[in-house]
Amino acid sequence: MGKGSRRRKRKRRKETALARRDGGGLALVPAAGAVVQVDLRMEQLELARGYDGLLRGAPEPTLIVAVFGATAEHVRLAGRFLYRFERPGGFPCKVSPREPSRESCMVVLGPGARVVLLVLALEEDSGRGLQAAYAALERAEAIVVWGSEHGSPLPMHLSELDPTVLLPHLGHRVHVLVDGHDLGQHTPGDDWVDAGVVHGLPVAGSKRYRLHLCSPDGRNDWTAELLVGMRKG
Repeated sequence: MGKGSRRRKRKRRKETALARRDGGGLALVPAAGAVVQVDLRMEQLELARGYDGLLRGAPEPTLIVAVFGATAEHVRLAGRFLYRFERPGGFPCKVSPREPSRESCMVVLGPGARVVLLVLALEEDSGRGLQAAYAALERAEAIVVWGSEHGSPLPMHLSELDPTVLLPHLGHRVHVLVDGHDLGQHTPGDDWVDAGVVHGLPVAGSKRYRLHLCSPDGRNDWTAELLVGMRKG
């Protein structure tokens, strides 16, 4: 066996070990890169609290989930999905998506690439703010986030997510800037609630994530349950 072949085998073993530590599964992206299919199923939305303004009835919770492929140099949008939910009748409660949820997209990944999920939560009124947030996700390279749980912000592009700050394969509440502007301040006609992010090396299998989303005033306090599966495309 030649030296080149031994080096390639060692590299593959190292990548597999890293993926197991990072996500608890088998690596899907070898040294040459791969196409990965990401499957999503929005299972339910838990609402501890909900608010749509004085004398305006029950809120209309809405989520946008965007899937990105990210390397250290680049980030690309692979798919974005809109979820509207049944109107809650009281709080606390659990509501299901209005339409059955089984979405998927293909992500082209190079060596060391990560899959990033960005979740935006809005209380829909006119729909204009929802449209603006949905459109902003196309500008993947211009998106910057930082953890809401951290006292001092550490802004990061989606290609720069630090696994020591935002632990992989966990849901994190984040602030979002697009082109230097606070996305939450640019959703006219709808009420911004919150945003969350999940990131990690693509590993085979499915994992259920709970993403806590809470408005700055605490009047809308939601938790999304999202099942994410990954497999070779």
